[in-house]
Amino acid sequence: MPLLVVVPFGVALLLNGRFPGRTFFRAVYFAPYVLGVAVVCVLWRILLDPANGLVNYLLGALGLPDSIPWVTDLPWAWISLVGITVWWTLGFNAVIYLAGLQDIPRELYEAARVDGGGRWAQLRHVTLPGLRPVLLFVVINTLLASANMFGQAYLLTDGAPGVETRTVIMYIAEEGLKDYRMGSAAAMSYVFTFVLIILSVVNFRLFRTREAR
Repeated sequence: MPLLVVVPFGVALLLNGRFPGRTFFRAVYFAPYVLGVAVVCVLWRILLDPANGLVNYLLGALGLPDSIPWVTDLPWAWISLVGITVWWTLGFNAVIYLAGLQDIPRELYEAARVDGGGRWAQLRHVTLPGLRPVLLFVVINTLLASANMFGQAYLLTDGAPGVETRTVIMYIAEEGLKDYRMGSAAAMSYVFTFVLIILSVVNFRLFRTREAR
């Protein structure tokens, strides 16, 4: 979740500037998000194959270790899941950030520069306060999406090694649909939903407090 909040923000800051090919790069960053989870996982499963994958081949060509078990051992399985998820979904958050950045009045940046504020001061006192509603949306949306991650872990690692990469949704699905303990799965679903509601309320409270201050 931290990467899906911070990395798209950095990408949006870069894409908000003026440079040749800006529209092309915006499309490139957003393009993976239009792919389905099955397509993304099959593609990366082929690329990360320990024996015949392109990633290990390129590492070997560079003189680096070329037998990394990307989807079968720790910590590589989690590195793969997190990296693929960030690559796949950062375009959505980047577009949301970019829309928020373009709504911040340019006069505020000019006033900050007149007062002697550098880029860091502008980021802290103009950009972040102006993006507070957007940040709230991104944080809550990313929190819910990350907590409900299922497809990547199911299709890429199937919870391996052992159950180390099994997510909450995978556990609930196995409990109800594989082991046929519907009551237990339903109870876990209610508890999980309640936890997510509490976390969302906490986020709303934190952002409201900052806005009031």
